Amino acid sequence: MGRIAIMPKVTCNSISLYYETYGEGQPLVLISGLGGDRTFWQSSLESLSSRFQVIVFDTRGSGKTEAPTSEYSMKLFADDLAALLDALNIQKANVLGFSMGGNIALTFALNYPERVEKLIIAASFAVMNQQARLFLDAVLSVYEGGASAKQMFQLIAPWLFSATFLSDPNHAAYLMYDEEDPEEQPLYAWKNQYLAQQAFNAVSRLHEIKIPTLIISGGMDRLAHPEDSILLANKIEHAVLRNIPESGHLINYEYPDEFHRCILEFL
Repeated sequence: MGRIAIMPKVTCNSISLYYETYGEGQPLVLISGLGGDRTFWQSSLESLSSRFQVIVFDTRGSGKTEAPTSEYSMKLFADDLAALLDALNIQKANVLGFSMGGNIALTFALNYPERVEKLIIAASFAVMNQQARLFLDAVLSVYEGGASAKQMFQLIAPWLFSATFLSDPNHAAYLMYDEEDPEEQPLYAWKNQYLAQQAFNAVSRLHEIKIPTLIISGGMDRLAHPEDSILLANKIEHAVLRNIPESGHLINYEYPDEFHRCILEFL
């Protein structure tokens, strides 16, 4: 893995935000999805930091970053990222967003196009499909009924992988809840993040994106359908679509070599 610089929290857009950097070279920002934090990218750091200065951070409401109780939005997340880049004296970066992180990345590219070198959207969408919406609305209802963080994890986790991946006993650990997580996300912060994702719809603005864009999808993804990725690729002028047919939602865990190869070849 490249040289790591673990930095203190910085104040970004009126909140205390935590980030880490790995490696040297052109900046590459990685944005995690709903309920995730910087540790989501652990298996990607060695591969990507060998070529780039990789920046991972905890989005508003996750990890070591502040979790306000007020309403979140994709514009707010994008403004947080802009403030982080300002704090790091980075004018322009490659941006990779995964799932909800893809929503943030799209918003950032639309609102700050001059700050994006290349854009990568993985396992994401311009608007949430109805299957994912119905499922996550039901999860929200369970949460509001008093579910614990462990119960929320057990409900969501099976949807993150393909059936083939889950049928392998060697992958059982991916469905085990970490009882000792010192940075467990408050349930209200998960709700705030989800409501921001639920309200997100960038379909009418996708034509504004003129940045070279890579779309990566999993053929067995039930949260971000292949059709969602096709829509992105069709609406974004300079988009390239790469589909990994047998993968579920968490492409970076099911097919890490192919996932990282797609990214490095594009960049």
